[in-house]
Amino acid sequence: MLPDQPPAAVDHRGPDTEACWGMSRGVFAYGSLAAPATMATLLGRPPVAGRDFVRTSLPGWALSWNVCTDNTSPDRKVSYEDPVDGTRPAIQVLFLTVEPAPAARVEGVLIFLPAGALPALDAREGNYLRTSVGDAWTYVARPASAARARRAIREGTARIRRDYYDTVAAAYRFHEGMPAVPEAPAPIVTLRRVRH
Repeated sequence: MLPDQPPAAVDHRGPDTEACWGMSRGVFAYGSLAAPATMATLLGRPPVAGRDFVRTSLPGWALSWNVCTDNTSPDRKVSYEDPVDGTRPAIQVLFLTVEPAPAARVEGVLIFLPAGALPALDAREGNYLRTSVGDAWTYVARPASAARARRAIREGTARIRRDYYDTVAAAYRFHEGMPAVPEAPAPIVTLRRVRH
């Protein structure tokens, strides 16, 4: 049950914030989850600002590109291919995550989902762990995924999928007051996502 006031870990903005508190426990979204199309998929209908989500920020956390899918692992349910020749490059595909950083703040949205939506969202976010931030949830990198991402950035085997980057950039443009997408620490390339 949500408190009468927003939780201390999440600063809310906007005139309709208080009206949202009785709906459900929210999920703080900072990357592709903040995209209108992704929210529509999660909600089963187009999202409505003030009812389904509110702009917000998460103090004490910072964005990083430190989560990845290891495209060299043969047992992955999802892999990435070169769309030209169909090969599976030996790379690690990076995504955004949040990490504790006392002096920082992450801009995003708080999405209000039906209670039954969390298991499907957890399955979608396989490289992440759902964690509590005040009375909301957010997704953070699994430790092994974060370690692989850092190593891949250091060794030059990291890539960022163009479709993912463009989805995040579109989400940031859609939500007023969102900053630019964080600087990419690796090349942004076109890859085809394949589910096995």
